[in-house]
Amino acid sequence: MALRPINAAIPLACLALAICLSAGSALAENVPQPIAFSHKIHVTDYKLNCRFCHSSANKSQYANIPSVEKCMMCHRSIATANPEVKKVAKFWDEKKPIPWNKVIDVPNHVYFPHKKMVNAGIPCLTCHPGMDRAGTAVQNLEFGMGFCMDCHRKKKVSIDCWTCHY
Repeated sequence: MALRPINAAIPLACLALAICLSAGSALAENVPQPIAFSHKIHVTDYKLNCRFCHSSANKSQYANIPSVEKCMMCHRSIATANPEVKKVAKFWDEKKPIPWNKVIDVPNHVYFPHKKMVNAGIPCLTCHPGMDRAGTAVQNLEFGMGFCMDCHRKKKVSIDCWTCHY
């Protein structure tokens, strides 16, 4: 007996849903890092502005990860006995950058200039919700076209494809 077209589509739809759900659940997974950096301690507890460490966010396409030198500006004298700070100091002493693993992922075909968002007054937590309370960094949102288009429409800014796509 041949399957009717609608019955044949059900298993395919279930498979597609399972793939989408598993991809979405991977967003909040912790990416292992060489230093257990806590955004919560720095942003929530000590009230540091995101741009204190991510100082290029208003000047560049990328927010960039701070240099070891930036970390050591404070950690030459603050929390020096902390095991994680000792790891930072070791990188400093060896004149090596901290080999952070990438957490936030935007598709390669997308041009996302942090500087435009920051200079337009878009709060960092709009795209990085919960980062202020996170231990190590996590990506809590999937930066798909729907997310970006919703924001562009709400802010009444360009939705022309070439604004964001190469």
